[in-house]
Amino acid sequence: MAVRKTCFRLIACGILIALGVTFLITQKTRQPLYQFPVNKAWINTTVFQNYRTNEGPGENFNTSEVERIRKWVMTYFNPDTDLTIKKSQVSLGKSFFKYEKKPKKKVKIGQYYYQLLPESSPFLGKHFRSCAVVGNSGILLDSHCGPQIDSADFVFRSNLPDLEGFESDVGTKSNFTTMNQPVLPHEYNGYLTNTTIQEKFVERLRLIHDQILHIPAMVTSNGLVETQFITLMIVKHQLPLKVTFAPTNVYQKLTKLWNDSEFKPNRPSTGNLLFALAACLCDQIHLYGYYPFSEDGKGRKIKYHYYGNIGSLKKHKLPEEYRAFLTFHQRKGLVLHTEPCDDSRL
Repeated sequence: MAVRKTCFRLIACGILIALGVTFLITQKTRQPLYQFPVNKAWINTTVFQNYRTNEGPGENFNTSEVERIRKWVMTYFNPDTDLTIKKSQVSLGKSFFKYEKKPKKKVKIGQYYYQLLPESSPFLGKHFRSCAVVGNSGILLDSHCGPQIDSADFVFRSNLPDLEGFESDVGTKSNFTTMNQPVLPHEYNGYLTNTTIQEKFVERLRLIHDQILHIPAMVTSNGLVETQFITLMIVKHQLPLKVTFAPTNVYQKLTKLWNDSEFKPNRPSTGNLLFALAACLCDQIHLYGYYPFSEDGKGRKIKYHYYGNIGSLKKHKLPEEYRAFLTFHQRKGLVLHTEPCDDSRL
């Protein structure tokens, strides 16, 4: 009997070892879902850093490549289910949500937060022909791209950017605007006590009209006070905008997305989220203000943002994101605009 048990144990161990070896081989040989051969040494050259695109909005899109990108993104991220926490998922005063960066810390759903939660994703059943995805790079200054951006069927914007005074370069249309919580202390310092600053912030929110404001509320607990303030201002001033709140695991999904590709950004940026949304929803994606370098090929100094004095966030590894978007542009999956705009419409 003892011999038989020993034999069974040896056989079981052999099977487990074989399965483990097979898994490791499979992982090592598995090809990323989105793969395109590139010369990775290129990203360290001045040619790459100064490479700018000059194709106009009328350039032909490769529909096969557009669908390829969409399939790759939707394998990991679906706006219908992954964009926002929904009211049906929580109970007022009873439900707790974990933060992505600090999963041991939880937050209770408060009155204003609950009041603003959507019943469903605002993109449920939606699809658009042309989309402008607007980053905040200083490359937009003197670009005269405002009219072209505003001509898109749907416009995405990042981090509640300044629009007034920059209309000719960045436009005014805003259908989906993200707002990371640090925007408040950076751009509206004194917002908790200074009524003038509060009025300035509310007036900026009014520019969104009845469109969508997206807040990554469950990423880090450091933004709890800011999130509470934002929801209070929206409810108190009865602003007509719609609000979406990113769930705990949205950036984990985006990380998995990029891990299944030839491109390896450290941590997906807000602009990365906007690209993913556009890939799912739009037939023609036009990227503006996606240029992470401090100087262009002509030696012109480029501000990190076209407004304010915010410095570069190295944790995002933005040149790697730029390499990805440039590759998609070269394959005609999207248009990456880095030159001044000559046409007023897409």
